[in-house]
Formats: sequence, structure tokens, C-alpha cells
Amino acid sequence: MTAAGTDRQDWTDWRGVLLSTALNAVGMSLDLVLGLRVPDMPRGPSIGSAVVGLALTAVLMSPRWRANPRRLSLIFLLNNLAILTALWITSGYWARTGFWVPFQANKLGIFAVAILAPDEGTGLFCMAGYTVGALAKTWTLPEPIRAHFPAGEPWTIAVYAIFGAALLVHRLKRLKLVRRMLRVESESVAADRMARTFLALRDFTNTPLQTIELATRIIRVRCAELAPTLDRIDRSLSRLHRLNHTFSTYEARLRWTRNDVSLDPRGIIDQELQGAPR
Repeated sequence: MTAAGTDRQDWTDWRGVLLSTALNAVGMSLDLVLGLRVPDMPRGPSIGSAVVGLALTAVLMSPRWRANPRRLSLIFLLNNLAILTALWITSGYWARTGFWVPFQANKLGIFAVAILAPDEGTGLFCMAGYTVGALAKTWTLPEPIRAHFPAGEPWTIAVYAIFGAALLVHRLKRLKLVRRMLRVESESVAADRMARTFLALRDFTNTPLQTIELATRIIRVRCAELAPTLDRIDRSLSRLHRLNHTFSTYEARLRWTRNDVSLDPRGIIDQELQGAPR
């Protein structure tokens, strides 16, 4: 797997950033094809952004890649800067056509960021770039083009930015809560496995301990001269009984099921030693 060596959080963020770079490569390639209908449309910006998307996708897919939050945020930022640069140049040419919807690509970019951004700071920064870029580009367009803007444009992009920011913050907070719940559940499962192992050890040793205890009593009756040695055995047995009592305290922590009616202590111990889930 490409993101080997990463934890669950980095793996989730890695997928989001990978999708954003792939969308850049595909989306800008489509923009290049559609732009063939626009007179004098430069090809370089769309090609450059698509190439950046492909290059960053290749980096993320590299077998040597090791994800961490800082690297993922940097790649996400570079990818969106490439898109913003291309949109800044091409939007002026699209504006001259009769079928241009003002800054539709910027609005789409805001919602893509809300869904895919790996962290709050990078996401809000990119959203601000799409918003400010559209508003700034408006004032570079000729007056006749601005006069034909639909009502509310270009300020509607600010509404998109507000909704996008709210979605981003909500998604990341929810994701943080889910990760916390998964961590607690994982710790609970680990504690449950440890408790079962302790109980299996207790059950596995009970019969030998009872046999030793019975044997020492018989020997004590028949060979009184061995009393000092048998006393040492009894003291050791007493310590083992206290250990068994300690193991028993884990029993209340277990969640018993029908499969636990008849436990196989040896099987449980072997599974835990091999690291196999029960």
C-alpha cells in the first residue's frame, strides 16, 4: 500500500489529498478541451495545472511516500495554488464568451476544499484564495463584461465561502470525534483481550495447583520429616493463589457472549501469543 507506515488519521487525509490532485489533473484536462471553443484561449495554464496535479499524484502514489500532516497540507496547498493560477488567467477569456457563468470553477473549488482539505488552516486559506481571487479578477475585467453579470455577482461567491467554511469545520470536528471514538474502542478491545488472557492463564493453572496442593497434604501426612520443604511449597502455592485472585478481578470487565460458555484456555493463550484476533 502506498501510504504504508502511516496511521489511520494520515491514511484518511492521504486519500483526500490524493483525490484533490487527481481532480486537478482531470478537471484541468477537461478545461483544456472545452477551452478549444474559446478564441485566443492560452493552453499553458490548464496544461500546467494538470501537470502539477499529475506530478503531485505521482508523489503521493510513490512507494517511498510516508504521509504526515505537514507534507499532506503542503501538497494540498500547492495543488490548489496551481488551480488558482490557471483560473486567474483563463477566467478572463471565459468571461468574453456568452455562456460563461461567473466564477463557477472558483465556487466548485470552495466545496472541493470543504470536502477534501486535510486540516482546518489549509482549507480556510485555500477557500480564501478562491474567494479573493474571484473578487479581485472581477475588477480586472472590462466594464461591459461586468455590466452583464447576473444579479448578485460576484458577491455570491462570499456566500459559497461561508457555507464551505462551515462544512469544513463541521467535517473536521466530526472526523476528530470519530477518531477519538475509534481510539477508545481500540483500547477497550485491547483491555478485553488482556483480561481474557489473564483468565485463561488462571483457568489453565488451576488444576495443576490443586494437584500440587493435594499432593503436599498427602506427603505431609506420610513423611512428616519433609515438613520444612512442604512449608516452602505451601508458601509458593499461597502466592500463586493470590495471583489467581488478582486475575479474577478482570472477569468483571469482560463482555461475555454465548461463545464464551465453554472457554478453551490453551486456545486463548495460543491465539494471544500469535497475535491473532479472537
